[in-house]
Amino acid sequence: MPEEKRFVIGVDGGGTKTSAILVALDGTVIAEASGGPTNLQTVGIAKAAQTILELILECCQTAQVESPALQSVVLGLAGAGRPQARADLSDKLIALSTKKKFPIKHITVETDARIALEAAFAGGPGIALIAGTGSIALYHTEDGKYMRSGGWGSILGDEGSGFAIGRDGLMAALRQFDGRGEKTLLMKKALDHYGITAVDDLIPKIYQEHADVASFAPLVFEAAVERDRIAHLILVKNAADLADHVRVLTMLSRPKHKLSVSLMGGLLASENIYAKMVKEKIVASLPQVLVLKPKFPAAFGAAILGLNAFR
Repeated sequence: MPEEKRFVIGVDGGGTKTSAILVALDGTVIAEASGGPTNLQTVGIAKAAQTILELILECCQTAQVESPALQSVVLGLAGAGRPQARADLSDKLIALSTKKKFPIKHITVETDARIALEAAFAGGPGIALIAGTGSIALYHTEDGKYMRSGGWGSILGDEGSGFAIGRDGLMAALRQFDGRGEKTLLMKKALDHYGITAVDDLIPKIYQEHADVASFAPLVFEAAVERDRIAHLILVKNAADLADHVRVLTMLSRPKHKLSVSLMGGLLASENIYAKMVKEKIVASLPQVLVLKPKFPAAFGAAILGLNAFR
């Protein structure tokens, strides 16, 4: 690469996977890489920093970009809401990159929701409704303000998320086992999914081995497609919770035009029964909004923030 060329890297990190994208200052995508989870609340600072650095190095090695040409790295990570966590991650990444003899000059840490919002509307106004392992809605108003709803984590919130749906599905299976609930396909699916033969084995699996609760959400989708009533009701409830995030944000300002809403995150970005249900719920209950596909993937939203420094 010619010496005068300069680049930024955008990183989108969540509870399941992390994506990195190397972009030239004219917005051209040069290289991409993906890896494991980097949610700061679940994997910790050290592991997140190691994964992120590996992806940065992979992108730069693929494109033959040396560290002096890398002007900025912008990270959008789940679990990065606290300033101290962001500072700790930045310090750790700088130390690791220096040790690897690939020093990084400038690191900015944002939440995954913020970069998703930038990606969805290319920096313009709108609401990004994000549902993956967790959930949150973030609103960039026409007058440049930022507002949010949700995003309180799996214990205090994350309604409509993969964790919430997986948990609700497992609870339905246990209610059937106790005789407190209807028969559901979710019982067998839970046993098969976690590789156990008895319901009692779910206790050590979830509480001691910390098995991934959110990973059961696709099995709830599957049961709903197979016309399981309980699974369908779980999705209806969680879809309504997500739509409520959007409803609350629409009440916080008086936009001059229809509000753009983009559905993002692992549960909503692909065509599936749940994404369709959430979209239909929003359209039916909120006529003042317009549901649009995001303009760019979330990692590019991080890159947009990095590129903005040169404009």
